[in-house]
Amino acid sequence: MYEKNLDYFRGLFASLVVFSHTYQILLLPLIYDKNSLVLKLIQFIAAYSVVGFILISGYSIASSLHNNYFKNNGKIIIKDFVKKRIARIFPPFLLSIVIVICVVFFIHYFSLNGSETYLLENSKYIPREKAVYDWELIIYNLFFLNSFIPGIKTITMNGPLWSLNFEVYFYILLLTLSLFFISDKSNTLEKYLALFIFIGIICFQLYLNNKQFLYLIIVFFIGALSYYISYYKKYKICNLKKVLLIISSILFFLLIFKPHYFYPYTLEGYNLMIVLSIVMSLFYSSYFSKKNLYFNKIFYSISKYSYTLYVIHFPLLLLLLSLFHEKLYKMNSLEIFLLILLGVFFIFKISKYCSYFVERKNYR
Repeated sequence: MYEKNLDYFRGLFASLVVFSHTYQILLLPLIYDKNSLVLKLIQFIAAYSVVGFILISGYSIASSLHNNYFKNNGKIIIKDFVKKRIARIFPPFLLSIVIVICVVFFIHYFSLNGSETYLLENSKYIPREKAVYDWELIIYNLFFLNSFIPGIKTITMNGPLWSLNFEVYFYILLLTLSLFFISDKSNTLEKYLALFIFIGIICFQLYLNNKQFLYLIIVFFIGALSYYISYYKKYKICNLKKVLLIISSILFFLLIFKPHYFYPYTLEGYNLMIVLSIVMSLFYSSYFSKKNLYFNKIFYSISKYSYTLYVIHFPLLLLLLSLFHEKLYKMNSLEIFLLILLGVFFIFKISKYCSYFVERKNYR
């Protein structure tokens, strides 16, 4: 069940992530203050934009599996699902690896800032210590092991890839549950093998105490559940607007008296993430799913290349830092604003151009 407004939010969340990282990479070296309210707000926006992506992903994958089920007369064809996911994930992901390698090569070849260190005498903050290839981490990332195994880190020059490998495992987990509970014509062995894989992955993450994975899989399944609630039209039964009002009132109380609960990726932040994920889903279902939204043409357009934008913008921003870091300290506010505006414009344009090749299905 395709919903056009989901594309709107894909474009919106991708844009918010880019502008948050632009603030982190290009502005924080000049103005960093760990107690800044603006910094905390930007961190919140970036974190919950990723949460929004995961919710949309859960909704979309549930829809894809459900369509697969109906298309094949009550049986989920694993091969069809896997082929579509590989075609969706790998081309932009491999492009992001190539861009990281090219950016690092360019920085080192021309001895730009970052080839030895990003730290300058006036720097209040550096997003990365220096530009590195991280060949070992690249190999681990190609097998989606980073963050899934907490000791394995994401590629230094492309931080946003931390969430991509999680999504791969989330797809697997939702597929296994769908095979066990939904697919009528799957044989018994296939069903119990699927359940074994699901339990195995969850137990492995519990053993590693990987809180980030465990909390985000709940977010993903909230998105998947919202698809089934929408498909079977259970909104009226659930009285979603009343539930939304109650939860929103509680959140407002917490914001006033316990604002530290809203800091992302802390223990309290993880707990609140689940509640906020439910609120985001309820708001979308109650108010945004059928309406014409502001700036819809812009964000619908960005949604066509939102995945490419998400996975390649970070190394391009680090390249901008290498090119202009020293000059930023000599510019006035207007010049910095124009430089950042122009730089972000080119990142969006490069992402759009690249997406013609790696997200081709969006342009058919």
